[in-house]
Amino acid sequence: MQRSPLKPKFNKEISLADAAANAEFAEKKRVWVPDQKEGYLSGWVAKENGEEWDVVCNNTTKTLRNDTLSPQNPPRFDKVSDIAELTYLNEASVVHNLRSRYGSDLIYTYSGLFLVAVNPYRELPIYTDAHVQAYRNRRREDNAPHIFAVTDRAWNDMMAERENQSVLITGESGAGKTENTKKVIQYLASIASNSAGRAPYDPSSRSEHARTPSRTSTAFLNPSSVPNSPSIGNSTGNGSLSSSSMTTLGTLEKQILQANPILESFGNAQTVRNNNSSRFGKFVRIEFSTKGQIAGAHIDWYLLEKSRVSARSNQERSFHVFYHLLNGADEDLLNALKLPSTDLLQYNYLSKTRKQVDGIDDEKEWNSLISALDVLGFDKEEQFNLFKVVGAILHLGNIDIKGDRQGQARIDDKDALERLSFVLGLSSSKELEQSIVNPRVMAGKETVIQSRSEDQARAEIASLAKTIYEKNFSKLIEKINTVLDRATESNTFIGVLDIAGFEIFQKNSFEQLCINYTNECLQQFFNHHMFVLEQEEYQREGIEWNFVNFGLDLQPTINLIESVSPIGILSCLDEECIMPKASDQTFTQKLTSLCLNREDNSKSKFSPSKFGDEGFIVQHYAGKVEYDTDGWLEKNKDPINDHLTKLLANSSDPYIADMFTEYASDDRKARGKGGAFRTVAQRHKEQLNALMKQLNSTQPHFVRCILPNSIKKPGRIEVGLVLDQLRCNGVLEGIRIARLGYPNRLPFSEFRSRYGVLTPDVISVHYMDARKVCQRMLESLGLDVELYRLGNSKIFFKAGVLAEMEERRDAILYDLFASIQASSRGFITRRIIHKMRNKSNAAQVIGKNITLYNELTQWPWWMVYEKVKPLLTATRSEEELRMRDEKLELLQKKLDAIEHDQHENNAEAKRLQKLLLTTQTELESEKNQSVNHQHVIERFQTREIEMGEESDHLKTLVRDLEDQLEKALSGLKESEARHVDLRNDFDRASSEILRLERAVEDNTKMKSLADEYETKLSVTASERDKFARELSSIRSTLNETTSDLKQYQEKSRKSDDLASRCKEVEMELAQVIEEFKESKSSRDEEIEGLRQQLAQSIDDASLARSESDTYKKRTHELETFEDSYKRLRKDHDNEVSGLRQKDQENEELIRQLQAQLSNSEEKNERIMQEFGSMRDIQSEFESILRQSNEEKEVGATDIT
Repeated sequence: MQRSPLKPKFNKEISLADAAANAEFAEKKRVWVPDQKEGYLSGWVAKENGEEWDVVCNNTTKTLRNDTLSPQNPPRFDKVSDIAELTYLNEASVVHNLRSRYGSDLIYTYSGLFLVAVNPYRELPIYTDAHVQAYRNRRREDNAPHIFAVTDRAWNDMMAERENQSVLITGESGAGKTENTKKVIQYLASIASNSAGRAPYDPSSRSEHARTPSRTSTAFLNPSSVPNSPSIGNSTGNGSLSSSSMTTLGTLEKQILQANPILESFGNAQTVRNNNSSRFGKFVRIEFSTKGQIAGAHIDWYLLEKSRVSARSNQERSFHVFYHLLNGADEDLLNALKLPSTDLLQYNYLSKTRKQVDGIDDEKEWNSLISALDVLGFDKEEQFNLFKVVGAILHLGNIDIKGDRQGQARIDDKDALERLSFVLGLSSSKELEQSIVNPRVMAGKETVIQSRSEDQARAEIASLAKTIYEKNFSKLIEKINTVLDRATESNTFIGVLDIAGFEIFQKNSFEQLCINYTNECLQQFFNHHMFVLEQEEYQREGIEWNFVNFGLDLQPTINLIESVSPIGILSCLDEECIMPKASDQTFTQKLTSLCLNREDNSKSKFSPSKFGDEGFIVQHYAGKVEYDTDGWLEKNKDPINDHLTKLLANSSDPYIADMFTEYASDDRKARGKGGAFRTVAQRHKEQLNALMKQLNSTQPHFVRCILPNSIKKPGRIEVGLVLDQLRCNGVLEGIRIARLGYPNRLPFSEFRSRYGVLTPDVISVHYMDARKVCQRMLESLGLDVELYRLGNSKIFFKAGVLAEMEERRDAILYDLFASIQASSRGFITRRIIHKMRNKSNAAQVIGKNITLYNELTQWPWWMVYEKVKPLLTATRSEEELRMRDEKLELLQKKLDAIEHDQHENNAEAKRLQKLLLTTQTELESEKNQSVNHQHVIERFQTREIEMGEESDHLKTLVRDLEDQLEKALSGLKESEARHVDLRNDFDRASSEILRLERAVEDNTKMKSLADEYETKLSVTASERDKFARELSSIRSTLNETTSDLKQYQEKSRKSDDLASRCKEVEMELAQVIEEFKESKSSRDEEIEGLRQQLAQSIDDASLARSESDTYKKRTHELETFEDSYKRLRKDHDNEVSGLRQKDQENEELIRQLQAQLSNSEEKNERIMQEFGSMRDIQSEFESILRQSNEEKEVGATDIT
């Protein structure tokens, strides 16, 4: 099977040089020796003395501990395309392989589960159209490692499984993430273009993709590897699509590609490590239809480094667009933006930055930017709005703020202020000046004027510059998404993540914390996917596996930054932003106190700064980073005063006013509810959580970009720097799990269907137990049991096993396809020869017939036949003319009969039409009467229902009143009984009182018992009072009961009246119902009669309609027959005229023939006359001859 020339394969016939190298390697024990300058040097062991070994390195013998040395791999593993194939997997061997490949411009290397890309710092001709086609639908082993191979696998996985994919391109700043992102989009736009000439996705035509490790299974593709891939060994290119390929792309694909120059211009800048560093993060979702064609795109952006517009290092530049504008814009645009000069020194925000950067032509990039904006559909006004903000920021930087003796800010030079007011569409520069140096602020419910210091005014200007640039950038991407986003629910997407890499500078601020926090989360996602989910799948499938902890859990650092309880760095910063007297120092002190007192494992990731309250240190996955907290509160709040924002919201420029429309309201609470006030940390956490949620819903593909050196020099590898990145990115651990585990996996059914060709006679096709089938197939293939594992639903293979099986399968299919091709070609050739024979035979037959025809035309009798043939035709024409006349006469008779019938039918139709109209009129009147009767019936029914409801209501009311009356009567009886009991008690008490009174009078004389009787008397008096109170209570109760009784009696009387009234109403209702029933029966009879009349009318109308339809049908048939007769008569007339003309022609021909015949007869007579004359002459001559002979005979006799 032939392979693409992109990937060099080891030749089975080893060259003499390779054999010599292998022999030399086998003679000595080769090791890697650590070196501070070069990282590792090659050496060999001269002597082993226990743990101390003598090693020869650079012709120098050193004694080193054996645990500091690393074994070397044989020479045949030099520049191996997959690091996982190395026999000895150690840091030195990995770095040596990367360095060797990098020196040969092989910047891409597989590392087991993912791709490693080393930044070449120069353009390489490996991204041309030929490369795109060479990697399309190819297996991983068929070509050299490449970003195109990863992208192609993502596209095929998406189409095979209908699952969203993501390509995560990560690495440090300057490692080449942005460039690789562009190549991914370039490849997808090329292979999935919806333009003409691009075939849609066809599962039956795809080539197989080697399975690389993934959390989920990836479906294999059918082979198409028989044709050779195009050779691109001598191709050249500039790393992008050629103009010819750009012309073949559709409009949408061009727009997706041209969005990148716009984003780079407004979002990228030159930094210390990278001349084209992305200063924002983006997640580009490219949507695909069910056919695999690009259907749209969407861009999500994160954490724009907007502070770069006003402040940055002197070795760096602001965003590219500032330099593109000043170096490439024409004078008209510059004048419209009121920019007086193109010299960077004339603008304070650019004067201290680099003017020129290697590899960036600002004028050329400006032209590319304008072209890209045109392709994306930005009209001239929209383009001017974008550059208007850029010009406004330059004017903002030129506002000269000075302080007076009292420390208050003032603006002396008003030129920049006037130009800024004009560009922003403000009516007065004085109002703008006041909003900067003396803004109106709210103090409670009152508005006061606040004086700003020089530093505060400068900070206000810088904040405004950052705010409008960020809003302008947001508008830009919103417009791009409007053009590109055409997604539907049925679409799937491939997301490409390009985000600012991990940063460690001399001074690290709030922006670096947000960037590093993002990279920490992405690295945690990578570790979890590679090491945790992979091993969890082994356990789910029931594979014997001991869980390996690779020690790469980054959650403690993430919790330290984002947690709310216990409070983390960002939460603490948000809290300090709302404290009235908070400062950067108080924030640092509070944060240090909180983090050092944490009880979780995040405490070890934090340490105080060596410089006191000016910062802190965080242990990231890439190393320790010391952050300077100067200005963090202002950066997090991102403040801009209300006076200034409201002024801009009322700008006469619609674009500027729309940016600040949320500040147009005076109600600050309303703005707060609308989400206008959220800290930068809060917004970034929300965006990052949304990004991680989206990534977790996709199948990821990882690309780890490596920064080769810190001086941006091509061809140079700094081993220490590379090793740090390999360790931090989990590259070595990823190789370990790829070698220890089973990175390739297939479902049973897929393995059986794909590799059944290798074992055709092992098992029946209809055998259903897929696991047993696969097990028998593997046993038949003779694979070592250590190379695979059978799970519950899948087969897992060691790295490389599946690729070997693919090669064996391809070899069988190659032979099969070759035989099919041979048979097909033979069949096609035989068909061609058969067609050629048929053509030859046909040519011969035609030639013979032409010869015979020529001979026939020269035959005299044929010539006579040609002359006589018209006479025969004339005779036949007369007979046909006679028959046509007879037929015409017959048709005329039929036509007369039809006209007579039609006349009668017309008369009948008129009569039926009148009858139909009369019937319809009667039917309408009957319908109206029926409708009126129906309305009357409905009114009676409605009245009946209402009266029934009223009767039910009255009955219910009567029942309620009767219940109330019964309750009242029972209460009255109870009150009367109670009253009788109380009266008896009262009588007994009264008699007892009289008896006691008499006893007191009788015993007054008894002095000895006076005290006792007095005590009894007092007790009796109290009881009497009690009885008196009870009596009064009983009397009041009796009065109430009496009044209640009267009320109940009154209600009872009313109830009786109401009951009598109800009876009367019921009698009236019964009478009405009886009358209604009688009326209803009569109405029913009337309605029944009307219905019968209506039915009769309908029957009559139906009959009339049917008769009318019959009449119409008959009329239509007559009209059709009349048209046919007219056409036939016309054809007959034409034919008769033609025959008559032909008859005239025949008569003329006969006359000509008769003339010719008479001429012939005359000629014959003349000939006969001449013949008679000749006969006379002949007779005369014969008589003369006879006389001469007689004379001769007489003369002879005489002589004798």
